[in-house]
Amino acid sequence: MFLQLFSGTVLIILCVINHALCLELLLRRVKSRGPRWDLKYPVFGHVVIMIVVVLGLFMAHTIEAWIWAGFYRLVGETTSMSEAVYFSTVTFTTLGYGDVILSEAWQLTASLQAVSGILLFGWSTAFLVNVRGFFWRKHGMMQPLSRDD
Repeated sequence: MFLQLFSGTVLIILCVINHALCLELLLRRVKSRGPRWDLKYPVFGHVVIMIVVVLGLFMAHTIEAWIWAGFYRLVGETTSMSEAVYFSTVTFTTLGYGDVILSEAWQLTASLQAVSGILLFGWSTAFLVNVRGFFWRKHGMMQPLSRDD
């Protein structure tokens, strides 16, 4: 059990680091390119920005699913990388079909992956909502927050 908890913790740390770096890169991209896209495409610039952010978030989650998949393949819990990626994605999204299961030696690790997925998807959602809110306020689609609220 200790090995499962330790391994799961290391994988979660790797995924959190990846997520933080990906969100930082996305934020920098939005800050540097966003104003230019807004000027170049005054009606749809904010849509382009949202597409870039969503695709960036998708890439971050894909990398994280692959991190876990690599681990499952490394410890021999899956018969192929394809199966490892499938299991990892189903687990990371908390869908959990149950058609591929791990041995008792690594089941706890898979549950840690599901917890990791919930938290990282929540973090992504908060990031996306904040970016969207910024552009809604900028384009007058939402009132700016007052200090009294």
